[in-house]
Amino acid sequence: MQTITIVYTIMFFFGIYFLLIFLILYSRNRKDIYSYPPADKDYSLSIIIPCYNEEKNIGATIESLLNSDYKNLKKIIIVDDCSKDNSYKIIKEYAKKNPKILAVQTPKNTGNAAGAKNYGVQFVKTELIGFSDSDSFPNPDAISKMIGYFDNPKVAAVTSRVLVKNSKNFLERFQDFDYAVIAWGRKILDFIDSVYVTNGPLSIYRTKVFIDSGCFDEKNLTEDIEITWNLLSKGYKTKMSYSSIVYTIVPDNLKQWVNQRIRWNLGGLQTLNKYKKFCFKGKNAFGYFVLSYVGLAFFLALVGFFLLFRWVFLKIYFYLWTMPFLIKGYNPFEFLKFNFLTSILFIFSTSFLILSLVYYLLILKDTNLKSKGIITIIVYTFIYRPLYIIPLLGAIYRIHKKDLRWYTK
Repeated sequence: MQTITIVYTIMFFFGIYFLLIFLILYSRNRKDIYSYPPADKDYSLSIIIPCYNEEKNIGATIESLLNSDYKNLKKIIIVDDCSKDNSYKIIKEYAKKNPKILAVQTPKNTGNAAGAKNYGVQFVKTELIGFSDSDSFPNPDAISKMIGYFDNPKVAAVTSRVLVKNSKNFLERFQDFDYAVIAWGRKILDFIDSVYVTNGPLSIYRTKVFIDSGCFDEKNLTEDIEITWNLLSKGYKTKMSYSSIVYTIVPDNLKQWVNQRIRWNLGGLQTLNKYKKFCFKGKNAFGYFVLSYVGLAFFLALVGFFLLFRWVFLKIYFYLWTMPFLIKGYNPFEFLKFNFLTSILFIFSTSFLILSLVYYLLILKDTNLKSKGIITIIVYTFIYRPLYIIPLLGAIYRIHKKDLRWYTK
């Protein structure tokens, strides 16, 4: 059996394995997906919003938090990271009108969201500390539906469900579905205490635990993933409130999308490298599931792509530059045909596609999306998802070039 067949068989095997885990978890917990624990205590809360060149969105973000129905939200701290537009001016105007709002500015541009967030921590005097992005808009009840999880002393952080606010063009519409898929998967993992990221648009932490853990890692490009793994590695739990909805603005063109996903991949690889020592260690799901799940996804995606690229290149070279092609009249597109109609690879790949279809249909059933239907799933599976390899390769290239900059607006 050729190497590429073996690798792709392994890829589809693990794909089926993880899909079955997700589907089994869903069948056992489907009645609890939207449930959340009521809070026994009104914990005091401060929300920090890092801001850089967001004059178009920061006002709406502040308004959405002011409309929160959580009564013990003490402070909304907006940290301007030396914006070049009118962001700080807008923030100060809001601070003048509402004593709940504190406007601060970093002494110099920190170069990433983590730096601005950490700068704001010094102004927090509450039991809980939350973070929201400057282009994100939580629903009024989002925070109140997250608080009850903190009645469990082992819970160090709670995150929300992120959905897309702008979904006009092709790319935005499929990010709409993509974000729904991501959120649904994270909630399923919540049932085995494996929420592997507390997202930037809206997440809340225990202040003392957050500070004792070192706050956000300013050298990591995905500080929200890193802090989650930090907490999990210490034995804490991270939870997700699927009923807590926050809307965010996503990239509206391919260049912005690629840059965003390169940063996600870079940060993911940084975090994986930092916490690899915990693989298959500890007493929680972090070492035995989260690390293997994320690590295998990166590894198999890269190996599978390079083997496929090598196979296609060699086939093209053979058919175009050898005499048998010219003499015997081979079909130049023959190399595109995988000969595995009766092979294990065909069985695995078909099973994987069927399970994926079931998985996506369940998401459409449980989620209120603007674009529903089998066509969405087909295009998402065969056009949008394959694009994931582009930012992953971009991340590998930037690691090779030692370029770990946060590309800002």
